[in-house]
Amino acid sequence: MQFLSPLYIKFGMGSISALPEVIKGKVHVITGPNIWKNVESIFPLRNYSVSFVKRSSAAKEPTERDVELIAQEVREEKPESIVAVGGGSVIDTAKIAWVMYEFPDISWEDMYSSALPPLREKCRFYTVETTSGTGSGVSAAAVIEDSAGNKRGVVSPQLIPDMAIYDPQFVMSMPRNIAIYTGMDALTHAIEAYTSNVENIISDTLALKAIEIIIRYLPESIKGQKTAREMVHYGNMLAGMGFTNSRLGLCHAAAHTLGARYGIEHGKINAILLPYVIRANQTCTTRFRDIERVLGVKDLARVVMALNREFGIPERLEIPNEHLDSLAKKIAQDRLMKYNPCKMDEIEVRKWLLKVKEGAIYEV
Repeated sequence: MQFLSPLYIKFGMGSISALPEVIKGKVHVITGPNIWKNVESIFPLRNYSVSFVKRSSAAKEPTERDVELIAQEVREEKPESIVAVGGGSVIDTAKIAWVMYEFPDISWEDMYSSALPPLREKCRFYTVETTSGTGSGVSAAAVIEDSAGNKRGVVSPQLIPDMAIYDPQFVMSMPRNIAIYTGMDALTHAIEAYTSNVENIISDTLALKAIEIIIRYLPESIKGQKTAREMVHYGNMLAGMGFTNSRLGLCHAAAHTLGARYGIEHGKINAILLPYVIRANQTCTTRFRDIERVLGVKDLARVVMALNREFGIPERLEIPNEHLDSLAKKIAQDRLMKYNPCKMDEIEVRKWLLKVKEGAIYEV
């Protein structure tokens, strides 16, 4: 067994001030144009060169072309340090732009299908996560939309940053809908990490605590309450380390496929699917009962559904009947399914999709 994480994690109000102490040489910042407006008031980046990520995907994931444009700018700057400041799509873009800077001839298929070669010959990589959901600031993964519109993952320990910063200052101004969707994404990460078929006592501990924190604080966080925002941000950090080491399952396998197919934000589609995923998997592991004991509840699926109702998230997903077979096949073949607690073939996934379509939170 092993546990992977950044060498350093700085967290707490004002932790961004640690960044100048560790970054070396020429610095290039990768961020988003809207993020830049808030970042400049918290931490001056004007001494560094900057690339702005503009996402062209309807589902808000970076496309291959988005990444290639940023990678070209990074190659021109030749930095010794890259700092990614933003949410998951910005950090994921920066991760792969970094890979392409270190290895200009690497292909997309090599990145999707093969282990990455050792990085850090040219520069170091640092992250400042400014939303509270993806965990990308501490994770070993990046999600990219390929040229065919499919969401693809690049996964490698090489992608774990040298240092991650979780400064709550950056999430205080998140709009309500972003706080909801990123918070539910973090909750999904934590639940899937804890209930996956990979047992890792460190990541299990972090994931279980993340679930407790997010369930407790998310309702107040979306109202803008400062302590709650801070705590959900830390819950996201813990969940990110959890799923990096224990992986994800059905919910993310389906979210990647359905989110790309119907142009739905990642956190929103995860939230819609999560109660149905809990129902589908709870006969195959006792881990959901562990979560219920910690939370002091009797039915985790209904707790999540109640949160969705409170947040205005749909209780079911409109799926045309003619799409069910192809969607089920694609989800069943997703590589994350091997970490799901229940083994599910195409037929079982299709039955599950019907539950999602019908809005049927069935009893077990």
